[in-house]
Amino acid sequence: MSTTNTRRGRILGRAVTDESQALLAGAAAFVVLTLVALLIFGGQDIPLAGRLSVATVGALGGAVVGAATFAFSAFRARQVHPDAALFRAGRVRSLIDLFSLALAHGIVALLLWLGLFTLLQESFLGAVLYPIAAAVMVGAVGSATAYVSYLSATRMDAYRLATLLAVFLVGGMLASMLTASDPNWWQRNLSALGASADASGKAFNITLLVAGALVTALASFATRPSATPPVHAPTAEGSAPAAGSFSLLQGGLTLLGVLLACVGLFPVDELFVVHTIAASGMVVTYAVLVIRVRRFVQGATVEFISLGYAFLAVIIIAALLYFPFGYYNLTAVELIAGLLIFTWLIVLVRTLAAHETDDASDGVVERREAADGRPVPPSSPADQKGSR
Repeated sequence: MSTTNTRRGRILGRAVTDESQALLAGAAAFVVLTLVALLIFGGQDIPLAGRLSVATVGALGGAVVGAATFAFSAFRARQVHPDAALFRAGRVRSLIDLFSLALAHGIVALLLWLGLFTLLQESFLGAVLYPIAAAVMVGAVGSATAYVSYLSATRMDAYRLATLLAVFLVGGMLASMLTASDPNWWQRNLSALGASADASGKAFNITLLVAGALVTALASFATRPSATPPVHAPTAEGSAPAAGSFSLLQGGLTLLGVLLACVGLFPVDELFVVHTIAASGMVVTYAVLVIRVRRFVQGATVEFISLGYAFLAVIIIAALLYFPFGYYNLTAVELIAGLLIFTWLIVLVRTLAAHETDDASDGVVERREAADGRPVPPSSPADQKGSR
């Protein structure tokens, strides 16, 4: 019992320390961005949104602060928490994951603050702020961003990474659609958003490129060895699942991320063939993962397997309605396929994380019973059947 209390106290101590450090990071960001904003604004009144405004300075400053704070917090977490999930992979892979996650936090902060202040400007038409008030507001933006980014790095896991991917994709795609110079882009295809040289095209391609890196990070997070090995994970034959199953799953998810990044890296108007091969390869990779998921994920539920096949069927039907029937245009098919593929991917990651959580809980219970001198009951056939 004393060991358990000591461990619980150590965990609570870490949590309190993380909160304190996050507050310090927020305070530092507030001071720095407030001073920078005062220098930029000078003595003129500042609008909430526009070229020189609270929105632009705050969003850009928040993006830099968010990315930098996340990276700093992640490296600190590695020193304080040696088993931090972000650094369980190899050094190169962990650095790639760290860079992708930091960049994603910065871009999400940029889009969030730009959207919020643009909405506020529309709500308070003609409103301007005194330079000191505007600078303080920019500092508050940086403070909030630093606080959230710091804690995000210390608590990053597969669950939170899946949520970050969803928020990042939705935010980036909406930003690209809303700023598109061609209002009729949707009459061609989704990739037409990335064909322009304006801000919309850059937003679209950068979103796909960073999202691809996030998917590879998801593959690393969701399939890397757990700090606590699973207690009961038998296969259909009753043996432990082969390590190759997770390697194949990680390879498939990594390939999905690489292909998504290639879709953004090679715009459709410049490298049509490469762009099309990458986009089609994503659908093929997804189909293979759905068909083989029972082998890749030991313990996959019937509901999850059925969901994958249902999504795959909807994608095939949507493609047939586009060609040869012409009922949908290509944009609709791409939106349907993209939405379903990423929804399934997020559910997959959360399913894997749930299995890891259950296995870790079982391990804690068995170790506690062993420490108390109580015999650990062997797993029953029903338990083994339920774990499959």
